[in-house]
Amino acid sequence: MAARKRTARPELLVVVSDLHCGSSVGLMPPDSENLAGNTINFGRNHHQAWLWQCWQDAQAQVAKLAGNDPLCLVVNGDATEGIHHRSPEVVASLIEQHCQMAATALRPWADRAVKTYITRGTECHTHNIESYLANLLKAETGEARDKWLIEINGCLVDAAHHIGATSRTNLEASLLSIVLGNARLNAIRAGHPPAQVFLRAHRHCGGVYSDGSGMMCVTGGWQFLTRHGHKGVGDAIPRPAVLVLDWRGKALGSLPTPHHIYFNPPAPEVAKA
Repeated sequence: MAARKRTARPELLVVVSDLHCGSSVGLMPPDSENLAGNTINFGRNHHQAWLWQCWQDAQAQVAKLAGNDPLCLVVNGDATEGIHHRSPEVVASLIEQHCQMAATALRPWADRAVKTYITRGTECHTHNIESYLANLLKAETGEARDKWLIEINGCLVDAAHHIGATSRTNLEASLLSIVLGNARLNAIRAGHPPAQVFLRAHRHCGGVYSDGSGMMCVTGGWQFLTRHGHKGVGDAIPRPAVLVLDWRGKALGSLPTPHHIYFNPPAPEVAKA
């Protein structure tokens, strides 16, 4: 995705999250180097090979959708896996290396964007590495924030990483509507202008809910189930995703059109008795 920065006011917002670079089942560039200069690649790890192929496909789809129109990028937390809980499912022992992998993966998106915003994620995955990532990508303010408030086309967007999860797939949307309502009410009670669009991540399960005056958007994660995931949500099937919010042709202050780019992993092999 070539760098094509423009000075026109952007009406497109690209949102990605939960890359978990550094995880043996997370997104990983095909060739990386550790701090000593050793090469790290995904070799025969078919999960990571598939994720990287989808990552390239997503860039191509966004480029086709955006054309020459300017856009902004939100990296909404957990770009790195981090060193936590003595997990053996990491490909490098330093979180700085995880951050370098994330920067490599994200740089084509950031180079294409007029502005890039980095949101802090889950502490055990990121520690305080997000501001280092913001510097590497030349993101806004050169630091990460717990919450970003961004105005696009007269519409206030609230971006933060965390939202609760559910083990019941048929109830996934319930929390989206609850958080949307709570966030707006709390802003009004404090005398703050309520946002119209809310961006959340963390649950690795993408979706969009709107009541006509507000919108809650959650991005899908770029990580297959870890050992912990197999224990806690063993029936989950990760579907990595990129979200594009599109205000082009919309009246000032209107909600955007969401374009959710999903990727479905191949079905697992069936053992024959």
